[in-house]
Amino acid sequence: MDPDAAKQQMIDAVQETTERLGGDWEARTGPDYAEECQLPDGGQGAKWRYLVTRGAAGDVAADVAATEARWKAQGMSIDRWGTADRPTIVGRGGGVTESIRLTVADGQYAVQGVSLCFPGDADDL
Repeated sequence: MDPDAAKQQMIDAVQETTERLGGDWEARTGPDYAEECQLPDGGQGAKWRYLVTRGAAGDVAADVAATEARWKAQGMSIDRWGTADRPTIVGRGGGVTESIRLTVADGQYAVQGVSLCFPGDADDL
């Protein structure tokens, strides 16, 4: 995995999720700088993070269920926490991102993707 491929896969995963949820989304963080991570062999790596928000919540229960089902179909395991009206779900695995998260809070949605860890020094990117 190279830096550009890891970044694009993560961006595509976030965009696919936000397009399914609909509405107007605004980038809040990234993917403009890399963070450190550890490769499976213990070596130094880097990863990207990307956060977008939408200022309006929709049908929370339906949106969370549909997003969870889509991520499961992509081979991800799902973690859930929060409450019915303020849930967070995180998809992990699937080979495209390290994780992707949908959070509902204070009348807004947030989707955050974290790329797969790739060889390299985050400070050099």
